[in-house]
Amino acid sequence: MGFKEISPFMMTFHRLQKLTLKNFRRFPSFEMSFHPELTVIVGLNGQGKTSVLDAITIAYGTFIGAFDLGKAKHFSRNDAHYLRSGDGPESEQQFPVVVRATAYGDEVYATQSWRRELTGPKNRTTTKDALPITGYGRKLQKELRTDAGVDLPVIAYYGSGRLWQAHKNIERKTVLSESRTMGYEDCLSPASNFTQLQQWMAKATLANLQQQQVPGYDHSNLGPRIEGISRVVNQVLAPEGWHNFHFSFTHEELAMGHPEQGILPVSLLSDGVRSMVSLAADLAWRCTRLNGHWGADAPQLTEGIVLIDEVDLHLHPTWQQRVIATLREAFPRIQFIVTTHSPQVLTTIRKDNIRVLARDEDGRWTAHEPDISPLAHESGDALALIMGTHPRPEIADIISDLYAYEQLARAGRAVSDEARQIKARLDAAGFEFNAADQALFAFLAAKAEKTKAETP
Repeated sequence: MGFKEISPFMMTFHRLQKLTLKNFRRFPSFEMSFHPELTVIVGLNGQGKTSVLDAITIAYGTFIGAFDLGKAKHFSRNDAHYLRSGDGPESEQQFPVVVRATAYGDEVYATQSWRRELTGPKNRTTTKDALPITGYGRKLQKELRTDAGVDLPVIAYYGSGRLWQAHKNIERKTVLSESRTMGYEDCLSPASNFTQLQQWMAKATLANLQQQQVPGYDHSNLGPRIEGISRVVNQVLAPEGWHNFHFSFTHEELAMGHPEQGILPVSLLSDGVRSMVSLAADLAWRCTRLNGHWGADAPQLTEGIVLIDEVDLHLHPTWQQRVIATLREAFPRIQFIVTTHSPQVLTTIRKDNIRVLARDEDGRWTAHEPDISPLAHESGDALALIMGTHPRPEIADIISDLYAYEQLARAGRAVSDEARQIKARLDAAGFEFNAADQALFAFLAAKAEKTKAETP
């Protein structure tokens, strides 16, 4: 199907329903479904969480590549799955490497699928079976040439190294008048665009001041776009006390205010704060860049898909418990697909939003919903029931004594010589019982003494 024949059903491409992989990295075969609003992927290290996100960027690669300033994403040779050959140590790559994506439909629009392949180590990623989504991108790019009001979906990927890995800064004289498709620049790369964002905010702030004083800029949407970005960052950082996100010409960089710390450059803030500032600001900037005709409301009205690896990165557990809700409130029409290692994150979402990556009893890779919803449960429940990790760490030198002492204490023998010796070893190891346990053990000991005294 050529792009001239694209029908309205393609407007559903911005919500991913299913992903199927073959010979992609550690997955010889794999299929995963996605919730239309939020999917949180969990699994052990090395189980393929990041690979799923990377595969999604390849699926949408030709869509982004259809825009003037977008760069397509393709398979690399290293994406091919390695399979051990015979009994020896050697492994051989398997082809073809395939990613197949299916977008959500609704009562009006049909679902649509497309695929991309790498058929051999010396070949290029195919595009012929991705014509539906490629054509959709070309259609939007064509409309952009004449229609300033066409709506564009945001597609963005924020990797686990986003705080440290940055794209090379490219100085542009025309950064403010650049095409709307600048919102797709480097959007499929997991590295940070914070330097480019800072450059844009500096020029936009200065230009906006000029536009307020010089006649002829009545139709500029620069002011509302700056407002939209600042409003989102302020909303996301408000629980931490930070506000008034802006470019400071005093500090010559992006800055925020705090009731106790005053105005500080973002570069001086904690890793957690900087991580959330850069993510929220970059995503809001892309929304306002792509859909500037919505002004300050662009972050709230823009639809699309956003991928975040380790959404809990550098955040305190308290912040981890609200990070998902905060992002969804700031960007209510975006489908978020994120990974996490945080039980605190899991306690804030329903089980139909969670996918656990693991092997089944036959050794096949699966992505399944957990058996129980961790929503509003204690973090220890999520740790044990969803992540398969006991809330109490297995420290060999402590666990055996701890178990023995607890058994004695629950039998009312916490003051026995044997219990005192065990307690001394636990104290020396640095273990401390919490107040509730101490009160329980004291009560049981007193009860045992009373029973002993009353026994004829």
